[in-house]
Amino acid sequence: MRPKNSMSPSDQGRSPAQDALCSATRGWPGAALAVGPDGVILSASSMSGLCEGMKAPFEPPPTPLAAQMTDTAGRRWRISQDVDGMRFATADLRESPDAARRFTAAVSHEIRTPLNGILGMIELIEEGDLSAAQREYAAAIRKSGARLLDLLNNVLDYSRLEAGDIPLDEGPFDPSDLVQDVAELLSHRAHASGLDIAAIVDPNLPRTMIGDSGRLRQILFNLTGNAVKFTPAGAVLIEAASGPDGSGLSLIVRDTGVGVPANARARLFEAFGQVSAADAGRDGGVGLGLAIVARLVTAMKGEISLVSQVGAGAMFRVDLPLKAAVGEGDRKPSSPRVVRPPSVAVSLPPSSAMACLTALAEDGARWVDVEEDGATDADLIIVDAANPPARIEALARRRPTLVVMRPQDRALIGQFRDMGCAGYLIRPLRASSVLERARLAIGGDVQAVASGDPAVRAGAGQVLIADDNAVNALLAKSALSAAGYRVDVAGTGAEALERASALAYSVIFMDIRMPVMNGIEATRRIRRLPGAAGETPIIALTADLSPDVEDSARDAGVSAIAAKPIDPPRLRQLAERWARASAGVAG
Repeated sequence: MRPKNSMSPSDQGRSPAQDALCSATRGWPGAALAVGPDGVILSASSMSGLCEGMKAPFEPPPTPLAAQMTDTAGRRWRISQDVDGMRFATADLRESPDAARRFTAAVSHEIRTPLNGILGMIELIEEGDLSAAQREYAAAIRKSGARLLDLLNNVLDYSRLEAGDIPLDEGPFDPSDLVQDVAELLSHRAHASGLDIAAIVDPNLPRTMIGDSGRLRQILFNLTGNAVKFTPAGAVLIEAASGPDGSGLSLIVRDTGVGVPANARARLFEAFGQVSAADAGRDGGVGLGLAIVARLVTAMKGEISLVSQVGAGAMFRVDLPLKAAVGEGDRKPSSPRVVRPPSVAVSLPPSSAMACLTALAEDGARWVDVEEDGATDADLIIVDAANPPARIEALARRRPTLVVMRPQDRALIGQFRDMGCAGYLIRPLRASSVLERARLAIGGDVQAVASGDPAVRAGAGQVLIADDNAVNALLAKSALSAAGYRVDVAGTGAEALERASALAYSVIFMDIRMPVMNGIEATRRIRRLPGAAGETPIIALTADLSPDVEDSARDAGVSAIAAKPIDPPRLRQLAERWARASAGVAG
């Protein structure tokens, strides 16, 4: 017989902590928590806006006696004495100075959940065979939904910052991963608008630095998202470099957009500030994104600047006094990676060309031109898939050629292989992939087809989707099934744990907020499973990518965190990357 307070993966009832919290706070209309001796939340009411596995918003009282404590948001918590290793805490939302903000946060989250489903389903519809009119209608729905989602995200972020206290959780992070992740998150939006987007990293920058990666990602996401919105044609380039004095970190976002007039630059960083009233109508926002950036930069003791010319684009620069992690050197290799520096011809949009040239600089590459008739003395040609097929084929017949395409163009890989291309690269370009594929092509090797490509869809791997929202689960299952994955669905964390205990999955997509057992606790328990099951890649999915949620998820052992909504191409990209990693295949 199982001990009374234990819980097996198949239990579908409430946990002991949930039962105890319900019993102790029955009838209480406000926020209620059950907290363990280490300050971790064991159970939380929906009104609290918190969830199991997160740290309580207050430090545990130093004695086992009842106490009252105030959290950083100014809310007063009444904390019970210790009861069987738990303490119960209640707060009256009407007493809280940030009650309106908490309400906004809760409502925003509830609105985003169905909105994520709408946006995802529209993405799937657009991948189908539509008439011109139907495609136009679907695009209108997608654009309107994306604007509403941006507005909700900014309102939620700004409501958090209005408290005046911005806690920073500093730790080691890789600047290269930071800029690449943001480029990949916004690539679908950029490509849908006909824009090129890429990220580059200064080779002199330390490999690992110390800072709040969650806040840095938020800064970069807002700046880059703003650039994509106001760039009707051309490109967006994200750069991580050393600061002006050679130390610290500079995050730079350049675009070829409409630019910002001098008399409007100061108010851009104020709440509800925009260049003109016309921008509000075109953008659909209310001018909070850059105000959020300015507050975060100030909290990090950094500076933000803007250089722009009307009609010629803009450059936003954030300089932060961050330090390198102890013992970390720069990104330069200790010795050359090739015997002879190669000559390379590049025919790509501007940002992707810059990313490609920066990556190949590690091998001392020499850049050469391609004549109109395709004549060149290059060892390698890297060409955009948007070029006419006849030109791509002519180049591929002359020299080893890599074709660069968008994620949604993977179905064309077979055609490019038939043209004679030695391999392909997916935008936004990763420096490591550019180097690897370039060396293989110059050496005469033809790139093998990756496990997620349409040519080898069958047997791509088995994926578990854990999400209590039926629409989101259907969206993920449809997108991954179309890519050849075998997909199972779990509606609770407990069900996900049970399935992970019984079957070997290539990757698990885990929603954080679920009933019975949330995604954080389910992840923590999966990591305790013996053997390979405990090492399965787990991607946390959340519509609320706040630093607190991100920290709790990483502490539980997730492999990566992705913000909802995730469009089908991005979902497949994540599945392919982590399924290959799970199988021990180099990415």
